[in-house]
Amino acid sequence: MLIRYFKNPCLGREGIFMFTSDHQLRQLVFRTTSDFPYGVNTLAIGTLKFKVRILCYTLMNNHLHLLVMGHYEDCLAYFRWVLLRLAQMLKARYGISGVLKADAADVQYVTDSQMLLNEVAYLLRNAFKAQIDSPFSYPWAPFEVYFNPYLENIRGERFPNTDAAKRILGTHALIPENWEHRNGTILNKCFVDYRTAESMIGSGFALFNRVRKFDTESVIAQSHGVEELLTFTDNEMQEKIQAVCQNELHVASPHQLGRKDLLRLARTLAYRFSATKKQISRLLGIASDVLENAL
Repeated sequence: MLIRYFKNPCLGREGIFMFTSDHQLRQLVFRTTSDFPYGVNTLAIGTLKFKVRILCYTLMNNHLHLLVMGHYEDCLAYFRWVLLRLAQMLKARYGISGVLKADAADVQYVTDSQMLLNEVAYLLRNAFKAQIDSPFSYPWAPFEVYFNPYLENIRGERFPNTDAAKRILGTHALIPENWEHRNGTILNKCFVDYRTAESMIGSGFALFNRVRKFDTESVIAQSHGVEELLTFTDNEMQEKIQAVCQNELHVASPHQLGRKDLLRLARTLAYRFSATKKQISRLLGIASDVLENAL
């Protein structure tokens, strides 16, 4: 359901809530490799400001999913704060405003452990469904923290002092001394409450089997010739976009292109690399109806 402030059935509840920002956005939220770490750090820092626990999340190019535990009003305040901070990032880095709005988001109340299992599996496989990456290696979801006996071996760097933490993360929040980061990104094990998620899910087999099921379905579809075209993940296509921009259009990124050259880039992706209209729209922020006329 869309978030509304009157007659909202989630009001007054305590439990687990799935928040999804508007995934129909034509503008990208996370545009470069530096935007995603900012998003992860925002989720982590928010847990220090609000009485909430993150059980799972995933960050996609044009939207995000958060599985949050606590009182609904606290969870909603946290979600709105996350969107506000990301909106401030878009404004500061790209001069873009009006993209992220809490009122256009969706929230679901997680009623039981089976629904929680489905929601966590859904978040972890989201990148695979979008043909971006494997659910087991996508860096902007916390797959590695669940049922991992070697989790303590995943190590990062400690922040040398409070001032360094604030400078690296761009916050005035007091960062816990035991938090670690890797290249400026806070490790998932520091802020994702995977233990609560594990206790409710019950077993790693149940979770991994649920995630793998979707992989298997895709493999079966390909073996029957349902998906015969060569496809590239979003990460691979981003590299091709960068190469075309630099080598053929003589700009550093597609954000520097005018309308004519942006559509020229879209046609190149479609005809040379078999990119779908949906993928082009997602990566370049071009409306689908414009692509229909251009391709």
